[in-house]
Amino acid sequence: MSIGIVTTRTAGDDLSHLLSQADQALYLAKARGRNRVQVVETA
Repeated sequence: MSIGIVTTRTAGDDLSHLLSQADQALYLAKARGRNRVQVVETA
């Protein structure tokens, strides 16, 4: 199983943007070998 996670420091981030970032993290996890968790932090 591959999982993409996004974290944020600001409460006002747009939900669609966060979901897009999590989706990108998921595909990055798959590209790096699958069966892993990829975390991306937004500023």
